[in-house]
Amino acid sequence: MSRTEDLGWFVGVTDATLPYLSGVDLDQYYLNPRSCVHAIKEGRRKVRELFGKEVTLPDVSCPPLSYGHVSCLGGEVVFLHDSEPYVRAAYKTLDDAMEALRKAESFEDNDLFRHYLRIYEHLKQEFPQDNVKFAGFSWEGPITSAVLLRGKDFCVDLYREPEKAKVFLDLLTDSITSFVRLQRRMNSEPEISSDSTGLADDFSSLIHPKMWEEFIVPYWNQYYEGLTSGRRTLHCENLSSEHLKYLKMAKVSYYDPSVSRKLSPRTIREETDIAFTWRLPSFELLHMSRAEVRDWVTRASKDGATHVHMYIERVMCDGDNPAKVIAFIEAAKELATQSGKRGWESEC
Repeated sequence: MSRTEDLGWFVGVTDATLPYLSGVDLDQYYLNPRSCVHAIKEGRRKVRELFGKEVTLPDVSCPPLSYGHVSCLGGEVVFLHDSEPYVRAAYKTLDDAMEALRKAESFEDNDLFRHYLRIYEHLKQEFPQDNVKFAGFSWEGPITSAVLLRGKDFCVDLYREPEKAKVFLDLLTDSITSFVRLQRRMNSEPEISSDSTGLADDFSSLIHPKMWEEFIVPYWNQYYEGLTSGRRTLHCENLSSEHLKYLKMAKVSYYDPSVSRKLSPRTIREETDIAFTWRLPSFELLHMSRAEVRDWVTRASKDGATHVHMYIERVMCDGDNPAKVIAFIEAAKELATQSGKRGWESEC
């Protein structure tokens, strides 16, 4: 099915790109407010210099950390020199994890939360012309959060203690929605959005499709119902075609499969009528010519993608790669112009 009449597009910037372009070590970007400011100012300038005005720059905000919520529940976030942060699993048993959730104190009492508040206050002073919101100290979906707190043992919990796992997921999802609502209050936003809410839950792909109706869909619905009366958008990578029918059960209206080796635009379009985007990852772009990049955009649209996108990563800032990114933008703009569309903002 051809979708060239619908194509929208987006080119963004990954978390590590701004500090890389500005010469800031990645750990210092997270830990030092002055380094964060320098990375934002210099990194944004160099993105414009290399890639032009069509790239969507990140908003001025604290460094993106999707482990904010789990850190408030006891997950230890580790910052190594010039590396992406990661989380150490906190609980050896489901009982321990549930006890921690039941006894959890205020999110604001967490040391890392307070650190992010300090960065936030510093950013407001340094960027008075911007509407700086408390953002970046983020969260993951129910299954990803469960795996981060319990490790991959959580996948065994679903078989050994399924009813207890359901109680844990219920408690955990309530905690996630409370965490999101807190940040919305801090930013003077409605706790329940009438527009839309996104969910990122990559580790759901670890769960067999036959288990989704019992262990995924109810908690996704709980999450969405607690945060929006509008559209439900989803980022979930590495799914298979067998998973896709469950997106409808969760009333997902927009889907970002990110990097999913078992899927293609044609496969997704055959399995569902949900609008979706298709990503050109850096590991593919590095080995493509500019002509091949343009062909990729056209092919993705013809095969059913409603949107195409890419994120500028560190490796894409060198050599001929900026020219390839510009070729992507030009090809997407040409198709979008045919349909009257001019691009899109990231949904998830």
